[in-house]
Amino acid sequence: MRREVGGVPPAICSKTLLAPMRRSTGHLFLLLFVLLLGVRIVSICMHPASLSFRILPNLWVLMVLVGLARSGRRLLSSQPSNSRRRWPGALLFTAGLATTGFIGVVAWVDYSLGQRDNVGVYDDPYKVWAARGLVVEGPRITKSGTQNSIESIRLAFDRGAKGVEVDAYFDTALNQYVVSHDRPYNLKKGVVLTLGALLEAVGDDGQFWLDLKKLRHLDRAQLAAAVAELETLTAKGDLKGRFYVEGEDPVNLHAFHRAGFLTIYDTHPLKDSNPWTPLASDLYKLVYYFGGHTVMGMNSGEPGALIYGPEACRALRNVPVFIYHTPDNSDRLEELLAAPDVRVILVVDQSLDRYGLHGPAGE
Repeated sequence: MRREVGGVPPAICSKTLLAPMRRSTGHLFLLLFVLLLGVRIVSICMHPASLSFRILPNLWVLMVLVGLARSGRRLLSSQPSNSRRRWPGALLFTAGLATTGFIGVVAWVDYSLGQRDNVGVYDDPYKVWAARGLVVEGPRITKSGTQNSIESIRLAFDRGAKGVEVDAYFDTALNQYVVSHDRPYNLKKGVVLTLGALLEAVGDDGQFWLDLKKLRHLDRAQLAAAVAELETLTAKGDLKGRFYVEGEDPVNLHAFHRAGFLTIYDTHPLKDSNPWTPLASDLYKLVYYFGGHTVMGMNSGEPGALIYGPEACRALRNVPVFIYHTPDNSDRLEELLAAPDVRVILVVDQSLDRYGLHGPAGE
């Protein structure tokens, strides 16, 4: 049998004690509602281009706002609480905090990116580089083809390419970089081509986009050896300043950034038509920014199924991007050449010479 406390029934006493707590919680919900609404309005005022017209991201913010307002008003009312349903409120409050923080951080990053001048990032009107050199026998990678060879890269530079993309692995057994798109390695004239031999032959020309394969598989010691080896290979002249190191693992890639290399954070965003593209692009942007990387790399996508399209372009404004797998489509190439944030373009067909195309500044 439950006893009375000071002559007051336990049920009434419990309600009396819980009422101030419910009111305080209600005020917290309403405060978070005002904070989220304010942060969203300020972010739009600071960067009007940040407003996406995709339904799902805006619907999410609206649902959280409505949920916070309703929960706050209910807690401040005289309606009794249901202790068995407290977890939805906690979940809603957590979602409100996360949404507010995310929008605020993205707005701050957008502001910071807008203040950058990106000095030192490749900014030439001739944006089309060579993918694995100029491959005269066709775009298909073969075991003994000339992709990533001294001959194809020399030919690309001779034909006017400002830079070339080269695939390489860091071979931990050899403690050297092996130039190849695949494993087992693509041989050149029956032998393995090292990055050192390639740079010895063509290193005095142009820019280099080094696509490091399987970078995420290197442990700490192997990563340190990879960075040290690349520093040795690029110690001659200004070669280090003409090297862009690409990887999709932002943590291991950051080791090259700390060593003073220009870095390409390789991303795999959703198709531009996907309703969650704004959120995915913002997440990649945060990793890029806080990782200190130089540029962001991504697939162009095909006409009608773009990846770097209007929505991604909006979300990634002021982020220098390198675009690969670009179809040889005149409209698409003109669009990318005119985009100020697009700094380098790789045409998917490696046998095509499009190095003479240029953006507006080259007219």
